[in-house]
Amino acid sequence: MTALLKALTIFLFAATPILIEATAGGWWVAVSFVASSTEDRPQGPVNIISSALSEAQQRIIRNQRSPNLVETIASAAQMAINECQRQFKDRKWNCSSTNPYNVFGQILQRACRETAFVYAITAAAVSYSISRACADRQLRSCTCDKSNEGVVDKDGWQWGGCGDNIRFADKFARRFLNSAEIHKDFRARVNMHNNEAGKAAVKNNMLRQCKCHGLSQACTVKTCWNKIPDFKVIGRVLKRKFDGASQVELEQNSPGRKITFTPVNEDHKAPTRADLIYYEESPDFCSKNSKVGSLGTVGRECNRTSLGTNGCDLLCCGRGYRSEWKAVEKPCKCRFEWCCKVNCQTCKETKNVHLCL
Repeated sequence: MTALLKALTIFLFAATPILIEATAGGWWVAVSFVASSTEDRPQGPVNIISSALSEAQQRIIRNQRSPNLVETIASAAQMAINECQRQFKDRKWNCSSTNPYNVFGQILQRACRETAFVYAITAAAVSYSISRACADRQLRSCTCDKSNEGVVDKDGWQWGGCGDNIRFADKFARRFLNSAEIHKDFRARVNMHNNEAGKAAVKNNMLRQCKCHGLSQACTVKTCWNKIPDFKVIGRVLKRKFDGASQVELEQNSPGRKITFTPVNEDHKAPTRADLIYYEESPDFCSKNSKVGSLGTVGRECNRTSLGTNGCDLLCCGRGYRSEWKAVEKPCKCRFEWCCKVNCQTCKETKNVHLCL
């Protein structure tokens, strides 16, 4: 674990100091605290995050000489939190914890599959945000990806334009994230593997965009560049990786030599660099348990007709559910106005909802 993970980080919230334990979640435990709630804080997120980073991470940022870099990282943390909670909103574990100042909480003490996803989605968000920031010229240390500029492929398409700089982002994210794992023990190796899987989800899902050039709409020249997809696409990719994550054990060929991860189940294939791995079982998320960061599912809304993870039978862990009528607001009587606006009224209606006991 890093010095950051062993220490207690002090943040100022309003006028009262709050002591937050930096658990086994890495640098972004502190970042997520800032990113998820900064509006009432007298200190800006940049100063708070900078003080929470390890010395190695601060040095990496200083070397980039990009004033907007920390803000980009904070934005990435918030993006990871939002996408994690969106992907798992219908699961017993929904990317939240009993600690209001630490989004993922004590679950990060375990090397389980939920923690694997958190590491992966966060690494993906950092790579994604840095890549996009480079293309938008928000950082001094990078710009568009021009590595293939001028190259013509077999179909006659010429590479150019302003592509998202995934090459720079991938290298930066690797150095920044892995520098937090200073001891390089088995847990650290697992963390770094899941970091790589997150970055791979971005890199392997780049899209090619092209633009035609020529007179009278003729496509005489076709210029193409690489662009990262919407982050929701990355979230879905990693969610599938979560469902197929491999429980592994350590296999070290000889002291100090190559370390490989062997599936506990002999019938499973060895994980690739793009797969998620874990080595501890997940806790039971049915009941509230602050020791493992579980909120439980009491009071969660469920779907009584669904046989999936959002169904009342599974989500309520067999405890049953109660039904009640709830007033909800929704847009209605929408009208399209030229050009180009949609105006809607707000209508109230009652909805029968089902809540876990």
